[in-house]
Amino acid sequence: MTIALPPMTDAQTAGWHALLQVHERLPRSWTLVGGQMVHLHCAERGAAPARPTDDLDAVLDVRADGRILHRFTSALVDLGFTSAGTSPAGHQHRWTRGPAQIDVLIPRRVGERAAGRRGVHGGTTLETPAAQQALDRSAVVEVTAAGVDGRVRRPNLLGALVAKAAAHTVVLDPGRARHRADFAVLTTLIAPSDRIEDAGPRDRGYLHGMLAALADDRRTLLRVDGAADGVATLREILDA
Repeated sequence: MTIALPPMTDAQTAGWHALLQVHERLPRSWTLVGGQMVHLHCAERGAAPARPTDDLDAVLDVRADGRILHRFTSALVDLGFTSAGTSPAGHQHRWTRGPAQIDVLIPRRVGERAAGRRGVHGGTTLETPAAQQALDRSAVVEVTAAGVDGRVRRPNLLGALVAKAAAHTVVLDPGRARHRADFAVLTTLIAPSDRIEDAGPRDRGYLHGMLAALADDRRTLLRVDGAADGVATLREILDA
């Protein structure tokens, strides 16, 4: 099955086309996360995402491939991308080409050596929670984006839910509300085949934490069609 993405902005289209090209060169050791992961799940199941987003996020499996950060950023540079700058901590996580923006991340708690891996311009990159489970739950899907066919790796729905719930735990993130909206949308897609009951103890900790946050965010539940039922379904599965 090929997932057809709906009409997109120029920035979103450019980012998708670039990421499909990266997958042609590097088909393993990374996966799509973030808002575009949510858009892809929505497109697959005929739902509408809760919010627009133009940037793309990729998380790299530095445990499986110690050179993936260098290889991935090299591929971006070959495609015309440049680093958007270096943080005081030495991170170069954002890469841009015209309107296209791709954020490159690695899992949290991979160890000092893996976290210190450097990209093509010598920078390290940001760690993000629950990224390893997203990588472990990923598979390749066929995608068509604005007339271009390609492939990309992305987490299954359980992996996506846990990733979004974990992202919400980053308290210094000024845009945590977007994670609640994305998570709410993902709950509306839950089907028996998604086997949400396979969530492990750490997964469940993240999921329960997000459910608690949504219980205090009635605005998001009202704004996202079907979210109240989706959240109730998820809670029922976790409490079974």
